[in-house]
Amino acid sequence: MPALTRAACLVSLAAALITGCSAAEPGAEPAVPVVAQVANAAAELRLPLDEYELTPSGNQQVQRAVFDRLRSCLTTFDLAVTLPEARVATYPAHATQLNWLGGHDVTRYGYQGPPGFVEEMSAAARRGSRPIVVPPEAVAVFYGDTAVHHGRRVPAKGCDGESQRAVNGGIDPTSIDGLAPGVSPEKGIEWLEQQAADQARADRRYLHVVDRWRACMERQGHHYATPDDAQGDPRWNREEDGGPSPSPDEVATATADRSCRDATNMSGVLRNLIAQREDQIIRTRPDTVRQVSALLHRRAENAAALLHEPLAG
Repeated sequence: MPALTRAACLVSLAAALITGCSAAEPGAEPAVPVVAQVANAAAELRLPLDEYELTPSGNQQVQRAVFDRLRSCLTTFDLAVTLPEARVATYPAHATQLNWLGGHDVTRYGYQGPPGFVEEMSAAARRGSRPIVVPPEAVAVFYGDTAVHHGRRVPAKGCDGESQRAVNGGIDPTSIDGLAPGVSPEKGIEWLEQQAADQARADRRYLHVVDRWRACMERQGHHYATPDDAQGDPRWNREEDGGPSPSPDEVATATADRSCRDATNMSGVLRNLIAQREDQIIRTRPDTVRQVSALLHRRAENAAALLHEPLAG
């Protein structure tokens, strides 16, 4: 192999996590695709198990059907709960999981992103689902903590349970082998993804990237053990200082952080490691994956029928 300069080697390390300086060297690990910390790289954040889930518009249709039945059930008990708008998530589902800062616009907004960003990123990670605030007077009927309310029989597991049964085809989903106790079957793919992500974050190759990221940050005067520590620095808590805009320190830290994630291809390495483990799950636990996927698609078909709409693509 022709000798490479030190600069060339460093450039190759920024683009891929490999053994030595050349992906062509026999026995070396293949080059890892780069996932840049920029907005137009969002499409590169997909993972293998995504193929077994619903599309964002499919998830939205299911949520609208659930909310429709939930609202109808609560009305029969003269109760009202303000439900969030069911809409397609704006950001990639795996952005947080992959340490991706491409949607934050850090030079302007720091770590907290543009207005509404935190809520949208959280919703994206939950496949578009947004939290429901249940008022105290509706809790018992919502969750089924009482059998009767004002003379009317409350459905099993409350109006929440009834709305979920509606999109499940009138039944409670059966347990699926391969999922941990307490994991809702319709959340099975998300749970499997989290298992893969936890394993990837413990991998020596990712830990090596974190070491390189830390050294990169220290060279720019920022001292943090991990990206989570930098992003979660209490100094960036704007609720405490009341300021709607990020401080110069936050912008400087977030900007340096983004450049160091780029220099180490942090999101690319994480995506590669998680994808390897997800591929292994698909190979070794095919029945679990297929059963969860089949449930999700039945829910989508039932939701479309309940709403009298075509099935969302």
